[in-house]
Amino acid sequence: SRCGPLKRVRDVDVDRQRGGARMRGYDARWERVRMAHLHAEPLCRRCASLGYTTAATLVDHILPIADGGAVLDEDNLQSLCIRCHGIKSAEDLRKRGKTVRALRPDV
Repeated sequence: SRCGPLKRVRDVDVDRQRGGARMRGYDARWERVRMAHLHAEPLCRRCASLGYTTAATLVDHILPIADGGAVLDEDNLQSLCIRCHGIKSAEDLRKRGKTVRALRPDV
């Protein structure tokens, strides 16, 4: 089951495998770039392309870091809402042939 305590145990295992945020390059410099990007682009880029106005809460790497994307390159960043980020991340994983967990229906 992916519910409750079992899901939390699985999530902890996944986090251990990928390393902490700091290990993956998300440090104070990233936080400054992230905040500046959200200030400059406060709306979700994907929603806007579909005619919706949705506040962005995440900064996404257009070309994922795992695929060679630059961490701090402004040209490789886009603001997304959590729903669009989940969809885009699933697309990125599928391109790499990875199994994708289903999105939560309430997101």
